[in-house]
Amino acid sequence: MSAQTGKLLWRTGLVTAGRIALLALWFVAITLFYRQLGQSPGGLAQAGVLAFALAAIKMFTIALGDPLDMDVVRRVPPILRKAPGEALVIWRTAQQLRILLALALILLGALLARPIALSLLQDAKWAPAVFLAATAAGCELLYRGYLSDYQSREKFGRFLMLEAVLQATRICAIAFLWLTDRLGVTQFLLAYTLSTLAVAIGAFVLSSGAQKQLQRFCARTGLETWRYVRWIAPAMILGAVIERLDLFMLTSLRGPVEAGLYGALIPLIMVPEVVIAFSVNALQPRIADLGSHGGLLGLWIGVSRVTVPLAIAGGVFVFFFAEEIILLTLGPGYIASAPALRILFIAVMIWFATVPVPMSYVVMVRPRASLAITLVQALVMAAAGWIAITRFGALGAALAVLLTRSLTAMMICALAARLLKAKAPEGEAEAA
Repeated sequence: MSAQTGKLLWRTGLVTAGRIALLALWFVAITLFYRQLGQSPGGLAQAGVLAFALAAIKMFTIALGDPLDMDVVRRVPPILRKAPGEALVIWRTAQQLRILLALALILLGALLARPIALSLLQDAKWAPAVFLAATAAGCELLYRGYLSDYQSREKFGRFLMLEAVLQATRICAIAFLWLTDRLGVTQFLLAYTLSTLAVAIGAFVLSSGAQKQLQRFCARTGLETWRYVRWIAPAMILGAVIERLDLFMLTSLRGPVEAGLYGALIPLIMVPEVVIAFSVNALQPRIADLGSHGGLLGLWIGVSRVTVPLAIAGGVFVFFFAEEIILLTLGPGYIASAPALRILFIAVMIWFATVPVPMSYVVMVRPRASLAITLVQALVMAAAGWIAITRFGALGAALAVLLTRSLTAMMICALAARLLKAKAPEGEAEAA
């Protein structure tokens, strides 16, 4: 491992550790909420609605925000020093698109809340929760725009500070509801939404004067953004849907109660998934640079030497202690979901061990191939999910996730290896 790769991995570890420490506070808050719901009459149905809403928020922010994040991170680092004005225009164009997407989400949430509640949650009384989920996703799109700015400029101190403010604001709002005995699923989502909106507004107020000029639009930059996003956005939209298609299908086919048993596991598997996402965020600027100038294969090998042993250790631990983990965190009301937790965690560990570097590289340089892989992933998840969930419920959903992630990881790694092998004569021969 080169000194440069070691330094990069060290910085990535620090940033990831900082973000995990912040998220741990949110993890405790939401796990306690699920635990409380599991002990109350009708609580599992509310847990299912909350899991559905949080999954929908994540799905829309990933589907609509990640393509713009990737475009900013892909284009800004190589030109930041030579053309900072152009780098600012790239970010501003992405943020303008985020505003339009956020407004569209809120409008669609208002129009479709009742039909979605009736068709997927099986009760119109959950319509306010559906609308709040759409509004929260819109607010999070705006907030994430400022994260992408700090990420693309590798200003990770500011990046962590903004995340710290968001987590603190959310937890304070939820603590207030808890202390005043108003903590239902609708109130929880309202606190989540208002906290995200407040932090997004604060980030705008504290941004530079040039960043505030969101009314200025550059047609040339917008066209370049479109040329990239038109291919990668469908792949990421499908990927975001697939990521929680298990929960959506389970809710629709088996109802909110079983979805509550399964959805409560999401915070438990969130830690390794967040490690993946946070590590990729910290690595992406360097992946873009090394992918262009050579040395990416060495980075991939260096990262794998860390992720593979951690994945094996984590998978073995959860496999043998799934029941104890559930009793300690969620409580006895969720003990029936222990088999699903074992399978889900193995699926996440396979993803953690294999895809952080190759996935980012493939998305950056082969957006059409990314779309093709995601289409295959969608077909596998839909078919396996329908068969397994209909027969086995929550356990079937976990099995479908394991199959889908294993096949997708193999496709991504195979394509990335082929691309790097083809590029080796141009500048990566030394990495081999």
